[in-house]
Amino acid sequence: MNDQEDFDLKKRLIDKSIEAYVLALETINRLTIQYRLETFCFLFCNSWELLLKAKILAHEDNPDSIYKKRTGRNKRSLSLRDCLRRVIPNDKDPTRRNIERIEELRDKSVHLVIDHIPSDVMCLFQAGVINYHHRLSRWFEESLTSRYPLGMMSIIYDRDPEQKEVTYQHLSRQLGPASAGFLSRYCAELKQEFDDLQQSAEFSISINHHLVLTKRRDDADIVLSSGPTGDEPARIIEIAKDPSLTHPYRQKELIEELKEAIPEAQMNSYDIQCVNKVYRTKNKSEHFYQGKVKNSPGQYSRAFVDWLVEQYRRDEQFFRKTRARVKKSTT
Repeated sequence: MNDQEDFDLKKRLIDKSIEAYVLALETINRLTIQYRLETFCFLFCNSWELLLKAKILAHEDNPDSIYKKRTGRNKRSLSLRDCLRRVIPNDKDPTRRNIERIEELRDKSVHLVIDHIPSDVMCLFQAGVINYHHRLSRWFEESLTSRYPLGMMSIIYDRDPEQKEVTYQHLSRQLGPASAGFLSRYCAELKQEFDDLQQSAEFSISINHHLVLTKRRDDADIVLSSGPTGDEPARIIEIAKDPSLTHPYRQKELIEELKEAIPEAQMNSYDIQCVNKVYRTKNKSEHFYQGKVKNSPGQYSRAFVDWLVEQYRRDEQFFRKTRARVKKSTT
């Protein structure tokens, strides 16, 4: 296979992966579908398998690299778990564990009827959605926002606000003993692993919506208007914003983006903390988002990355001077 054919195969894998991913989101967000959990898991796992195979192909530049060693006449491609071991060898990596947990749910739920999705599972799904965005961008410089509307890229939660915990008794009334037993054990294991992984947002994360009064229209999730003359009744215009898209970078990924944009700059996590303190980044919604769930990581926007790059371009001593200002203020 020549270089052009190799490129075409990788591109087809990426395109099919994205299509499976978008179909997974469309399915999980259609609340009238009872089979949406299982369908989401099938499509989500398929999207990751295709993406990982494209990554293997890009790294090894050999079309046979995505196949197992041939036994007889059969030529079998790598499974999702095979791909994960190749691309993410650390079996404690939160992103890998997130995918493996969803794959486990796919394998076991096929024999059950589950038309209710607990919030713990939705948090697992949401982390997987964010991880996919990050890996697609990091590995192949592909942006989903250039293909699809932002509103399609978030998961809709249908959790009863009065429901605090997933219990066997509660689920059994809805799903029956077999499905309830599996889900209650599964959710308990998710919580334990979430703690074991130091509550990593790459393993499980929630999306919350909160109201803040602001005069800046672009910062608003909900816009109130009294009409052009002030005589019309108030109208509510909802603008859905997903922090995983508007503020996609955790601190580690923020630093990775900066090192890629300005590789000559010397900076680390302490420099970001200094910038936050001096320039009050966490008070600026256009630069920073903090989830309301306990231990949720702070998330930074693309605008903040661009702002930091611009400051460094203007003054290569920007990070050093910011450190000095923090040091001076504490002495």
